[in-house]
Amino acid sequence: MLVLIGGRSGVPAIAGVLQFLDQVDRIKFLLCIEEQYLQFQNNIEKVIKQERKNLVCDYETDLISVDPNKFDEVYIAVQKLCQGVEQLKYVNLSTVPQSMAFSVYSYVQEKYKDVLVFTVNTDQSQIIPLVFGKQPVAFNKQLTVENYVAMYGFNIFKKKLCQESNIEIIARYIVENIEISRKIISVIRSNAGSGNSIKAPRGFKIHVEDFTKLKILNSELETFFKKLEVYSIIHKFETLNNIIKFRIETKENYAFLAGDWLEVFVYSSAKQCSFDSVEMGVEIDNYRGEIDVFCLNSANAMICECKTGGKLDADDLSVLSSKAEKLGGNYCVKLFITSEGDVGKEFLNKARNNRVVVVSGNELIRMTNILAKEMQSPTYPRR
Repeated sequence: MLVLIGGRSGVPAIAGVLQFLDQVDRIKFLLCIEEQYLQFQNNIEKVIKQERKNLVCDYETDLISVDPNKFDEVYIAVQKLCQGVEQLKYVNLSTVPQSMAFSVYSYVQEKYKDVLVFTVNTDQSQIIPLVFGKQPVAFNKQLTVENYVAMYGFNIFKKKLCQESNIEIIARYIVENIEISRKIISVIRSNAGSGNSIKAPRGFKIHVEDFTKLKILNSELETFFKKLEVYSIIHKFETLNNIIKFRIETKENYAFLAGDWLEVFVYSSAKQCSFDSVEMGVEIDNYRGEIDVFCLNSANAMICECKTGGKLDADDLSVLSSKAEKLGGNYCVKLFITSEGDVGKEFLNKARNNRVVVVSGNELIRMTNILAKEMQSPTYPRR
């Protein structure tokens, strides 16, 4: 297989390689002559060899860099790469400049009559044969989040584990009752002090009036707190003399109640989409900042930033965009997910400018459908 590498992402190149990996024994690379493309090639080869350790790729004979705008230089480079090759089965032309693609296409069509030249449609996860009468085929190989991150030269430093179904159930309950939940949690947070952390274990005593002035009924309070107690988020809940008392035993339980519930809910919703790989709380080495939920399907990435409580900050959108830039730029779909019901026009405009899809409070109940739609047919196309 001959693989061309250029453009802003290694995704189309790796997708094409993985599609036909079982049918080739050697891969040759033709790169645009810039340092970043050599890095793309190194990262792609690393992922490929995780799948096929015995695949041959010799730097002396199987890799050449060229000026993509010099037709003759490209043509001669392909000749050199293919010297002694009796059967060239596949050529991936994805994402390189037209002059480079035309030059390669001209040579291989003259030399190899049975070669399949193709490109990759990342929006629709399709391999597109550049042959009349051949229909597109669905991309059929799975990558993990770890594979994808490795393709960009990173390793996952750590990731949050979510193995308890209980917290996924209570997270869904919070979303199903989002208007009440948001108000009750805001009162708890205000009584805990600033931040998403407390010294645990800790007891809470909150006046019922703090809730009722937000137009929350006593019956709604009782139901909400008992649900938290059933799923062990809080303990020793009681109401006495218009005071609500309860204990939170661990920092993790408070962090969940203070905001992690949204991350857990999005993670749980993504798992229901049957994506190839979903991870929560992903931290990448040599990069500051956590990716709340990272989804991967058919080599296409989607990252989600989750925000609860407080005023939305436009800087959060810039942070999300900077994370995506390191993981494929516009090939990486970006969602900003907030528990807030009202999102201002200024924030939405900034999101559009950053190609970020905003999902707000009342839309959360459709989270699984939104994630599936954005993965399959994103609002802002991957390119």
